[in-house]
Amino acid sequence: MAVPRVTAAARGGRRPLRVAMVTEYAYPVLGGVPEHVHNLSRELAARGHDVTVVTSRAPLPARARARAIDSENRLRHGYRTLRMGVSLPVVSNGSIARLSVGAGLKRRVGRALRGMDVVHAQGMAPPTLCLFAMRTSTAPVNVGTFHTYFEGGHWGYRRFSAYVRNAIERTDRLIAVSDACITALRPYFDRRFDVIPNGVDSDLYHPLPPGRGRPPGPPRILFMGRFDPRNGLDTLLEAARILQEQGREFVVQVVGDGPLRPRYHHQARSLGVWDRIEWLGLLDKERPRLYREATVFASPCVLASFGVVLLEAMASGTPVVCADNIGFRQVIRDGAPGRFVPPSDPAALAEGIAALLDDPATRAEWGERGRRIVVDRYSWPRVTDRIEDLYYEVLEAGPGAGQSRPPAGLRANLRRPPRELVRNIPAALRAGAARGGPPAGG
Repeated sequence: MAVPRVTAAARGGRRPLRVAMVTEYAYPVLGGVPEHVHNLSRELAARGHDVTVVTSRAPLPARARARAIDSENRLRHGYRTLRMGVSLPVVSNGSIARLSVGAGLKRRVGRALRGMDVVHAQGMAPPTLCLFAMRTSTAPVNVGTFHTYFEGGHWGYRRFSAYVRNAIERTDRLIAVSDACITALRPYFDRRFDVIPNGVDSDLYHPLPPGRGRPPGPPRILFMGRFDPRNGLDTLLEAARILQEQGREFVVQVVGDGPLRPRYHHQARSLGVWDRIEWLGLLDKERPRLYREATVFASPCVLASFGVVLLEAMASGTPVVCADNIGFRQVIRDGAPGRFVPPSDPAALAEGIAALLDDPATRAEWGERGRRIVVDRYSWPRVTDRIEDLYYEVLEAGPGAGQSRPPAGLRANLRRPPRELVRNIPAALRAGAARGGPPAGG
C-alpha cells in the first residue's frame, strides 16, 4: 500500500523552501541517521523544496562510491550533496561515530548556509558540523534532531557543555526521534522536544508478492547492523550454536562490517557455526530483498534510541525477535508485533528464534500486522508531513522566534556593533550555564 505524496503547494499553498540538511552521517556511511537524512531529503525534494545535504567528505577508500551516490541522489531523488572537511571515525557510546575536521570548516559551513530558509541539523551529538551550523546560521528556521540514546551521561556534553548549549540555544525547535532520546538528553537541555519518529520507505521495503514463497533452502535468520559491541552479533553467534545443537536447519545472514570483524569470524569458527553463517558485508541495494526473503529478523542490540531496522523488517513482512532495550520499546508497542528477549542472553535469543521458526501461522500474522502498522505510523510521507509542518510553523511565527540567539563566536562578534554585542550578553550567559545553579536541565 503506497502513501500518496503531496507537494508543498498542494498542502495549503505554502511556498517551497530552501532547506539545508546538515549531518556527519550521509551515504555511503550506513546506519539509521544516513537513512533518515536521505529519505527526508528525497521526500522534501519531491514536494518541491530545494534541498542540500551538507556533510563531510567520505573516507578516502569510499570517495568514488560517494561521488556516484551523490550524482544518483541529484538525478533520481532531486537533492544535492555538498561535502567539506574529512570524516573521521571515533569510538563513542559503544559504537563508531563520525567527526568532521578541516581547516576553516566552521567558516565553510557558514558560507554553505547563506540564503537558506531552513537549516536542519541531523544528529546533534558530534561537536563539529551540526554545532557549527547552528552557530553560523542566519536562516529564519533552525531545527536540530537528536537520534541518540546513551546511559551514564555523554562525554561531549560534559566536556563541551557551554559550547554545546550555546549552539542548542540558537535552535528554534528541537526534535527527538523517541522518548528514549529525551530521557538521555533531559539532564543537559532544559528545552521542549517534539517527538517525531524515524520513518521507513514502505514502497522500497515491502513483503514478497502474493503467492510467491521464500526461496528454497533452510530458514534464513537475518542480522543487519554495524559490527559494534552494542549491536550484539556475538550473542547471535552463540544462539546459532544452541540452535545447531538442537539439530535445526538454518542459515544466519549477516549484513554489516566493522573493526570487530576478525573477532566475530574467530568466534564463529570457535563455536563451530562458521558453515551456518553467510558474511554478506556492507550492502545497500540488496537489503530490501534480504529482509523480505528472511524467515526471522534477529536484532540482539543492547542499546538503541529507536529501531529503524525493526521498521524495515516489519515493512517487509518479516517477524522480529529482538533484545529488550529502551529504544526498541518505542517501536514494539501499541499492537506492533515482536518478541523481546533479555539482552546479551544467547539461550533466550535462541528460544525466541526457535519459537517463530516452529510457528508459521504466527510468522504470517505478525508479518501482515507489522506491515499495516508501519505504513500507518512510520511511512516517510507521514513523517515528512510533521517535519514540514514544523518548518512552516516556525517560519510563520515571524522574526520574533529566534531573537534570543546568542553570539555565534569571536569572529562573528568582532563584526557586530557594540550595542548589539552588549544586548546579547544575557542570552550568551543563559546558553553557557544557569547562573547560581547547575547546568541547564540539571
